[in-house]
Amino acid sequence: MINMKQPVYGGFWIRFVAAFLDSLIIGIPAGIIQFVLVYFTGMRSLSYLVSLAMAVLVIYLDGIKGGTPGKLILGMRIVNEKGEFIGIPMAILRYIGKILSTLILFIGYFMIGWDVRKQGLHDKIAKTYVVKV
Repeated sequence: MINMKQPVYGGFWIRFVAAFLDSLIIGIPAGIIQFVLVYFTGMRSLSYLVSLAMAVLVIYLDGIKGGTPGKLILGMRIVNEKGEFIGIPMAILRYIGKILSTLILFIGYFMIGWDVRKQGLHDKIAKTYVVKV
């Protein structure tokens, strides 16, 4: 549980670095697995299975552990207004919000830069905050 009386919110650039770390830690291995599966089996549909596994992993980590490896390494956690981890249902909602943020030309992510509580569109949808521990 995080103290939400005077939280220090994670801003745009530190979250950008966290996303970069996530792409190294999760994205590159997943890409390699996709390539190997498609190359050796010839079935492109297997790449969707890896993408689904990545989505499930991210939702689990966000909901139960408080963030993906990049956020955890940089000392940030995803919490609700009470300072508690968000759980799987809110993590799913937040993930859907990330998809929406991407579809609207990443504006949902840029919102982090000018919002007072450093919330992106996906955070506002799921009522979550990214705070420094």
